[in-house]
Amino acid sequence: MNLKGICWLALALSAAVTAGALEERISMSATGASGRTIGSWSTEGAVTRSGYKGQNDFAIAPAAYSPSQTADLLLHFDKGHESAGAGDWTVSAGPSFVIDPGRALLGEGAASFAGPASSLSLLPGPGALFATNSRFRDFSIEFWLYPSSAENGEVVLLWQSVRKMAGGVLPQRISCVVAGGRLMWGFANFFSAPGDSRPEQATNDVQLRSRAPLVPRTWSHHLVRFDGDTGLLEYAVDGAVEAIAYTTVSGHEGGTVREPSVGSAAPLRLGVEYAGLVDEFRLSRAFVEKPSLHPYGKASAVLVSPVADLGYGNSRLLAVDAIMRAPGASSVEFAYRIADAWAAWRADAGDWTAFRPGERLPDSAKGRFVQIRVELFPDGTGNLGPSLSSLSLRFEPDPPPPPPARLAATAKDGAAELRWTRVPEADLAGYLVYYGDAPGEYFGLGADQGPSPIDAGNTTTITITGIPNGRLLYFAVAAYDAAAGSAEGGAASRAGEFSPESSARPSRTAR
Repeated sequence: MNLKGICWLALALSAAVTAGALEERISMSATGASGRTIGSWSTEGAVTRSGYKGQNDFAIAPAAYSPSQTADLLLHFDKGHESAGAGDWTVSAGPSFVIDPGRALLGEGAASFAGPASSLSLLPGPGALFATNSRFRDFSIEFWLYPSSAENGEVVLLWQSVRKMAGGVLPQRISCVVAGGRLMWGFANFFSAPGDSRPEQATNDVQLRSRAPLVPRTWSHHLVRFDGDTGLLEYAVDGAVEAIAYTTVSGHEGGTVREPSVGSAAPLRLGVEYAGLVDEFRLSRAFVEKPSLHPYGKASAVLVSPVADLGYGNSRLLAVDAIMRAPGASSVEFAYRIADAWAAWRADAGDWTAFRPGERLPDSAKGRFVQIRVELFPDGTGNLGPSLSSLSLRFEPDPPPPPPARLAATAKDGAAELRWTRVPEADLAGYLVYYGDAPGEYFGLGADQGPSPIDAGNTTTITITGIPNGRLLYFAVAAYDAAAGSAEGGAASRAGEFSPESSARPSRTAR
């Protein structure tokens, strides 16, 4: 299982109206919550971290190792010390073992060691690389190290076992210790050539020592890898080869290769006599050619904001501002989508339009619902990555027209004449006349002009005909603007509030 993960995020949203202007603003960040949005942030390949003004920023997830077919054991130390990989390992920790979330190199934590009481015991099961009587060829052991003091004699890793052979028992040992301010690996009787049947035949000792000193309170990457074809055993620090040896019978390149040969299953102990941190420990069934040595990989991170509700259809999205950082050659790309209906977006439908933060958007950016897509790209070296602190949507809402102030209904013979006051709206397109048989219930039928509501067009008077004499009807009028032609639902969807109600009862004697 992969112990890395990212937390699902909340949303901070505020709205402010600029004095003397129609422009409004909605701000979104990785913290808080508000009712002016629908849903929550969705993220892929992203994490949150402490950033701008103490709030959380979005950033690219670190390039932690991923489980693979060749990974026999993988420890991230993010949410615990569980194992992950193709092998079968049981992990147990000493009483003083802790995860340090503050100084992790990758992810959300690192293993913190302070002597034997905090060590980890990694016991191989039947399917693990170090299982009883296991024979294999290529392998790699790698991890990140952050020593507190790098004192001589500290034991970072230790494996001790025995191999039963004809004529006796052969002790086996793998160790990684601090010696002379440097890290030294030892492989005692771990490699065996075909035909080695007695302890005296299989006895061998291979050592690798780095040339680079181990710097306290500094992260460094350590990798030991073995090539079963040539017998090459190689030690690299931060990607640079520091020492090599050959496990051949001659001790040099060429000849019969001694391959790994495990006797009894025994625990691999991590942090035995060591003070400091370890992160991203991986045991692989392969010769790792190119270890991941940078905070970021090649992949980008994608963020999709909640759906912001601008309140009214046909609202004008003016611009989107962003507080972000893009150091070096890293970059952040933005796109938006806007519509008067957003339901289809749940299936990731809807066209995205690229934009630059702070620049005015085209006049076509109109609608009620807005969503922003952000993609974070690391630089080419994998050392620098961007971050996003917040987004701010600037827009002009387009509320429907106000209602007519007065409405008068006059009874006629088989009809009712309605007159109302004109609405002072620049883009007024017309009026809807609602009627019904009860106050406030405008679901009327039977008029010659059709069922309620009747589109009266851009006029302030209309005569409703086809009403039986004696039938009491109640009326209200609502105005709609020019945006109704493009809105889903037409004029009814852009109609404003009702005017004051009026009533009339047609009569033969009415004039």
